[in-house]
Amino acid sequence: MAMHDNKPSYVDTDDAVRYLDGSRLSRPFSMPAPQRLIAAAFLLVALGIGGYFGFKVIDEVVNAPARAAASVEENLNRDVSLDLPSLPSLTSYDDEGIRASFDEAGYTVYDKTDEEIAAAGVGFDLIKLPSDVSLEEAGVLYLQGITKLSAADAAKLLNGSWEMIVDRSSGTDYRLKYADFASGSIDAAIQNAIIAEGLDSSAYGDSGIDGSGNTFQAGTVDIDGYTYSWQVSACPLSGVYSVDGLPDTAVYVGIRLYS
Repeated sequence: MAMHDNKPSYVDTDDAVRYLDGSRLSRPFSMPAPQRLIAAAFLLVALGIGGYFGFKVIDEVVNAPARAAASVEENLNRDVSLDLPSLPSLTSYDDEGIRASFDEAGYTVYDKTDEEIAAAGVGFDLIKLPSDVSLEEAGVLYLQGITKLSAADAAKLLNGSWEMIVDRSSGTDYRLKYADFASGSIDAAIQNAIIAEGLDSSAYGDSGIDGSGNTFQAGTVDIDGYTYSWQVSACPLSGVYSVDGLPDTAVYVGIRLYS
């Protein structure tokens, strides 16, 4: 086996001082062509990966909020109608009659009535869905919870829908709740609700701020010889559903008719 001589080589010995041969270090260093190609390939890959992640970061920070806002606007501008039912006109109906009237109107209804209430026959809790939202899609969204939805999905579900609750356990108590994206203010939303229910020609009563901080207008109305009390309340939608991205002017409205 050949033995390699690893002994250092010296140049210019001067008695007590000997100088190492550094000629190899002074040669120009150049990477062989194949290694240069490999290094260039790695550099291109690194630049590509860096550019991709850079684009993703910029897209998330700059473009994603704009896309989300556009989706919310699109869902709020859909051709869907609120189609509020007239509570005074439903006082002569029993629960089955009210349900039948909704079917005849072509509403898609999500039934969330408590089993005990349904079994006792003392009322119901129904949600009329927007005309372009199916029961299957609504079920998935409601199972997530509205506050867990994106602003776009929340706008799609809330715009054009309302919830009606009937309680006959003690007298008659009708409640209608919905999100108002069109009125632009709490006072306007209350007034528009009163007009929509045909209560603007009835007797007005107390108004102001209730114990929950809602703005309200109360009154009474005569329906077929019976006196019913009514109250329309409203508050910012954000006070009910904490969903970032919905319009600040959106209002949550509650209408109650009872005797």
